[in-house]
Amino acid sequence: MVDAIDHVVLTSSDLKNTINFYCNILEMKLKKNYILEDQSIRYSLHFGSYKINIHELNNIFDPHAKNAKPGALDICFTSNKKVSYWKSKLEKYKIQIIDGPVKRIGANSNLISIYCHDPDGNLIEISNIVSQK
Repeated sequence: MVDAIDHVVLTSSDLKNTINFYCNILEMKLKKNYILEDQSIRYSLHFGSYKINIHELNNIFDPHAKNAKPGALDICFTSNKKVSYWKSKLEKYKIQIIDGPVKRIGANSNLISIYCHDPDGNLIEISNIVSQK
């Protein structure tokens, strides 16, 4: 059995908008790496001990998902900041909250979650852990 996710890949239709949303709104850190073998620059988002690689729609690196496209990701992030903080921040940036706060069941915990979309339409769930299962 595998025991962890090292990273996931997000396909972006607009790199600038993607970076703005994840860095300025969700408060992730951007890293740029120059890859000598193909002279490319690769972008990744970092938060806690996790990473999301960003592939631009018209510049996808091999290997990649068979149907890589923007808006196909559905992901849940947990936060030590209250869901009410995120709700206020999303409203400040005029990002529509499409559901929540609602109770959900996470991988290891019960959650209180809100949902929104990123600029490409990926479903973003932001959650607080409320109790262990």
